[in-house]
Amino acid sequence: MAAVGGGLREAFERLDAVLPVSLALLTDDQLVGLAQDAEALIRQADALGVAVAREFDNRTDETLGEESLARKLGARKPWGALETVTRTSAKDARERILEARRLAKLPVLEAAVDDGVLGRAQAAAIIEPLLPACDRADAALVHSACENLVDLSRVLPATAVVEAAQAWALVLDPDGIEPVENAAVEKRFFRLGRATDGLVKFSGALPVEQAAAIRAVLDAYLNPRAGASVRFTPAADDGAGAGNGEGGASETTANGDAAGTGGTGGTRGTGGSVLRGPSGTPLLTATETQPPADTRTPDQKRADILHAVFAAARAPETPTMGGAHPTVLVVVSKDEFETGHGAARIDGETEPISAKTAKRIAETGGYQEVQIDSAGKILNLGDTKRCATVWQRKALAVRDKGCIIPGCTIPARWCEVHHIRPDRDGGPTDILNLTLLCWFHHHDIDTGPYQLRMGEDGTPEIRWIFGSHATAWVKAVHTPRQALTTAA
Repeated sequence: MAAVGGGLREAFERLDAVLPVSLALLTDDQLVGLAQDAEALIRQADALGVAVAREFDNRTDETLGEESLARKLGARKPWGALETVTRTSAKDARERILEARRLAKLPVLEAAVDDGVLGRAQAAAIIEPLLPACDRADAALVHSACENLVDLSRVLPATAVVEAAQAWALVLDPDGIEPVENAAVEKRFFRLGRATDGLVKFSGALPVEQAAAIRAVLDAYLNPRAGASVRFTPAADDGAGAGNGEGGASETTANGDAAGTGGTGGTRGTGGSVLRGPSGTPLLTATETQPPADTRTPDQKRADILHAVFAAARAPETPTMGGAHPTVLVVVSKDEFETGHGAARIDGETEPISAKTAKRIAETGGYQEVQIDSAGKILNLGDTKRCATVWQRKALAVRDKGCIIPGCTIPARWCEVHHIRPDRDGGPTDILNLTLLCWFHHHDIDTGPYQLRMGEDGTPEIRWIFGSHATAWVKAVHTPRQALTTAA
């Protein structure tokens, strides 16, 4: 009892002095005190439970053979033995063992649980964001982070401590966000169900960046000051006359034939190159005569189109919030913005995004520099810097008519502005260095097979490279959906 859960006896004694008790007869101060004492007892009991689980795990080491505690109790794993002895559920027994193992990787948190400072739920909430970053972080910094979080847990609610743990995770491993973002992009989808009783259910999962754009528009329409109901009215394509507001909805059959009335279709024949993802699934396919095929699933295309519709909500009748149209507010430090390495945060979202993503968002929406001192006081508020003006977007809509990647049907009003020569390399923000890309192709343009350049006549040119094969440069011409429909 002295080694672990040392405050358990004291907690019992404090409660024993007032128990049994009728809660209705307690004053407010007495009720607050009882709640604190009861919670202290629960934390001490948690400490004892974790310590027991840890010792069960230690005594069930496979090297012990027949001397293993689990073997003696007729179980193969430590959680099986714990389940047998405590009569808890198999799930709870396993979680206690795994919890003890996770705590062993963070000694400061483990000691705080043993001392009854942290309960199991508090510790688990801190470990979840912190542990993935610990393997790549400096040990001394991890130690400092844990000490700080334990101190905060003495005075703040668990939700506030979790936010602090998430902030520490960014400090420990700022570059760990990008792999999470890339995995999220692969998992995105949007699906409409069948109509039932006049209603259609939908489901989906979107990356933080896409969800934030959609949430910004929804917040504007839900704003009581807007004084209007939802009214998305299709508008002309900024003079471009491209598309009818619908994205491709084609699917590629097993033999590569294109089906449906949109999208890029498939590729026929053999001899093409295949680019595969980490799981071995084909991402893009190409031949010497066909550009890389769009292998997004229909669900992924719906997710991208839904994002494009909301992200392009620039129509005059769109409700405003504070005098401005729905805006995604991204906060990132100057150094991280310029280098593209590190983390950024979108206002209203709980998970961070990478600085690279923040930079891509700024290319389309612009940004504003704010200078602050070490105490957070604003020293200077700079002017908004537009990466492309409204008039430049209109000119691009007339020239490019939409996303210039072969076969992409996304119209100009749903596109983002892309610097052909990156601004980080000195590329200017003028028409002869700008073009239109949809979100999906803008996201992958730096790592995908396509290469862009500006032709001598002032229009974009494109080629694709797969393996050792490189095509000739050709004019990048937007493919409106009507053209694909006619061809089909």
